Amino acid sequence: MHKILQQTKRLFLRMSVREQTLTLLFILVMLFIWTGSLLNRSSAWNDNRKQAQADLQNQQQWLDRNEQFTVGLANALERVDPQKTYAGSQLSGRIDAILRQVALSGSADIDPVQTREGEIFNDHNLRIRLSRISIAQLIQLNKLLSQETPYINLQSVRVTKNRRNPEELDVRFKINSFDLKTQ
Repeated sequence: MHKILQQTKRLFLRMSVREQTLTLLFILVMLFIWTGSLLNRSSAWNDNRKQAQADLQNQQQWLDRNEQFTVGLANALERVDPQKTYAGSQLSGRIDAILRQVALSGSADIDPVQTREGEIFNDHNLRIRLSRISIAQLIQLNKLLSQETPYINLQSVRVTKNRRNPEELDVRFKINSFDLKTQ
């Protein structure tokens, strides 16, 4: 190592002043780039460390409240009849039956059911678009859907007047349902 340093020193001293200046400038620029990269990596590492620490604290809070959640789940499951919950295809069929009761099945456009599976229950979402319906039909449909609570829930309703006939409405529903998994 000592020999390499001596050879480097001899080579440096043989250079002209201009070459020495350019070499030192090059070394300083490289050190500057290396230092910037090192600072960026250490900053990213520190950010990741802080995020991991916050995540661990959050998870610990969830774990500390485990009994509270278990009791809450047991209470909620006591109020829900598993026979009345709807699987994805059952939800679509039930909504179609409700739309037929209000005579809206012809003006309805129903998207496929989107299901998100969980450990205790499956969550189902369904979007419905109704074109050119009367306000009386909307009220009747809303009343029938509210009778299905808590097994079928309206997540959102967007009502706009029909541009061709302002007395008619265009309505978009986002409906949510769940079915309990058997243990």
